[in-house]
Amino acid sequence: MEKKILIPSNFTKHAWNTLVYALNLYKSVPCTFYILNAYKIPTRISLNRNQSAELEAAKAESEKGLHKIMQGLNFRKENEKHTFETISRNKDLADAIQETVDTHKIDLILMVSRGENVSINAAFENEISEVIQKVEDCPFLVLPEQMQDLPETKREIVFPTNYKFPFKNKEVAALIDMANNLNASIRILYIDSDGRPLSKEQEQNMDMLKTYFTEVDFSFHKLTQTTVTTGIHLFIESRESSFLALYKRKQGFFSKLFSQRFKEEIDFNPKVPVLILKELE
Repeated sequence: MEKKILIPSNFTKHAWNTLVYALNLYKSVPCTFYILNAYKIPTRISLNRNQSAELEAAKAESEKGLHKIMQGLNFRKENEKHTFETISRNKDLADAIQETVDTHKIDLILMVSRGENVSINAAFENEISEVIQKVEDCPFLVLPEQMQDLPETKREIVFPTNYKFPFKNKEVAALIDMANNLNASIRILYIDSDGRPLSKEQEQNMDMLKTYFTEVDFSFHKLTQTTVTTGIHLFIESRESSFLALYKRKQGFFSKLFSQRFKEEIDFNPKVPVLILKELE
């Protein structure tokens, strides 16, 4: 089945690298890639500036940038399984992304985070956190600025959960799809920070994941005597895992995975790409 992938672009080298990463990630899968540039003209009360002319200039610059991307793709002689569409919108980035998701039924959004690590912290204001918070009904894959090539073998996706909330099959569909596409294993990680046995509800939610992941290689893991954030970091680093998957509930950031009682719990910047799964109705 064809995938519909959205890649917002501000025409930087990092945005181009994100597009190239997506092409490699889905090199064996028929895809339509939607390349979106959102531009916004600040509202000014001024008699000396022509707002209409400024808007037209911004639109022309946006369309010119998208045209250059298409030229670059044509030069690369891209995969015949891949097609491309460009979208230019005079909107805030989050609004433009949501409109594109709704209109084209996007399967996955790819964005790059500034800095060496992936910054997805709700406690700090940044573009990634804002967009993730606002855009609904579509998973994100957030890449570190210094992204690494995919390993040829031993690909695995770490999926932390406290088992306190049930998942819908469609909410983890993007995780299963990525595991199948990459021939990767899913490592379900539980951090037991208080030493209590799982409740009956937690065990039921754990069993539900078993039924969802029957078609992929998966395993359950448990760490004790550590905080959630430290445990996840150590697990990823010790196993050299390829991806991290997090589930974001609407009423809380990542299913209250990270307690805000400690700054160390908030300051979460993994070095691997992060697949962000959304709560769906």
